Amino acid sequence: MHADVEEPGRTIVPTLRYRDVAAAIDWLCRAFGFERHLVVPDDTGAVRYAELTFGDGMIMLGPVEDSAFDKLMTQPEDAGGAETQICYLFVEDAGAHCDRAKAAGAEIVLDIEEADGGGRGYSCRDLEGHIWNFGTYNPWKRQSALADRAGRPDRRSNARRGLRRAAVVAGLLVTVAASALVVEWAMGATGRTFFESEPVATTGAPPNANAKPEHEQLARDREAAERAIKDAREQLARERSARETAERTAKDAREQLAKAGTQQASNEVREIREQLAREKSALATAQRIAQETREQLTLTERAAEALQEQLAAERIAREVAERDNQQARELLAKEQSAKEEAERAKQAREKAAKEKAAKEAAERAAEEARERQRNARRPAYRAQAAEPTPAVTPFTIWPR
Repeated sequence: MHADVEEPGRTIVPTLRYRDVAAAIDWLCRAFGFERHLVVPDDTGAVRYAELTFGDGMIMLGPVEDSAFDKLMTQPEDAGGAETQICYLFVEDAGAHCDRAKAAGAEIVLDIEEADGGGRGYSCRDLEGHIWNFGTYNPWKRQSALADRAGRPDRRSNARRGLRRAAVVAGLLVTVAASALVVEWAMGATGRTFFESEPVATTGAPPNANAKPEHEQLARDREAAERAIKDAREQLARERSARETAERTAKDAREQLAKAGTQQASNEVREIREQLAREKSALATAQRIAQETREQLTLTERAAEALQEQLAAERIAREVAERDNQQARELLAKEQSAKEEAERAKQAREKAAKEKAAKEAAERAAEEARERQRNARRPAYRAQAAEPTPAVTPFTIWPR
């Protein structure tokens, strides 16, 4: 095992396929910050298998062709840009990582934005159309890494701290109110025995002179008791005022708690609604993209069918034209042959006519020669005719 990978590592390792694995390795390392862990070339030097690490995670890369998954998987460009699974990677600073991906030429499909819980994230396509999702939410710790949001207050934490402070104040005020109730109960329990002097028991005997100091003492005790009663009443009034203040404060605290809880619930509901709206918008976008992809595929299939029909028609027209050309060539050859035959017949007729004319001329010449010969012989015969005609015998042969 590689020295940079701890044992044991993550048990889930995504696998991606690329048409040009070597170019994909260089681009992923430059754009996203992957590191080479293992690169296996074949006999020709082309990359057949690779392992890249990202933090404590890893991905495996392989070629598109010549594998057992050729009939089970497809590339985004062959499916209209659609993906069935997306890799999510945790980053400390989503904004800086997004800028790095943009600089490397990544196609941003969902730009950097705030997410629920204070995190940030974005989605993009790599050089062969695979979709990647990066964000500051770490699911292993169930908290968002806010490296690019340093200094921003956490509204939920502030609300919780405010609720705790209000609860502490309410507890103190309730304690004060309880103390006031105890004091009031104690003051009421003493009754007249403490605040009022007891009636002096009298007898029928007249008072004597020795009773004067006792009356003075009673007067001083009465004054002291009246002052104690006054002080107790003032203390009771203060305790009642404190109790009323505590009750009002507790009521205000309860209202504040209810208001804070309602506000927090309202914020959570609003955040949930916003998240649902974003998810609904993303779903609508995905459905629209899928619909457009289906329409594009339909148009592509129709165009392919029309092209096939056109090619078939052109092939048939070409075959018909070839047959017509062949027939025309054959007809032309026949015409040429007939023409040559007619020419030969004509020449033969002319030759025969010439021969016949020559023959007839020769015959005429011969006839004329014979006629001249006969004519040349006839005068001698006429000259002889003037002479006495010899006796004709059966053996006489006239010259011709």
